[in-house]
Amino acid sequence: MHSTTTIDRLRTALGDVGYPAAKEQLADHASRNNADEDTVHALRSIPEGVYGSFDEVLRAVPVDEQRDA
Repeated sequence: MHSTTTIDRLRTALGDVGYPAAKEQLADHASRNNADEDTVHALRSIPEGVYGSFDEVLRAVPVDEQRDA
């Protein structure tokens, strides 16, 4: 299991989440949206806190665009 994901995977997993959202809310939302395991794991690895936008989440999540989509 990787602790990284891609921007596209994140966008799909969190596309309809309501902000602000806490770390656990983001991971739970992604899981309910059937996000892949790596994306959920990457969200669970971000620092505790409340994120006000997708851009804030994107700055915290380890992203690896070299991975296969």
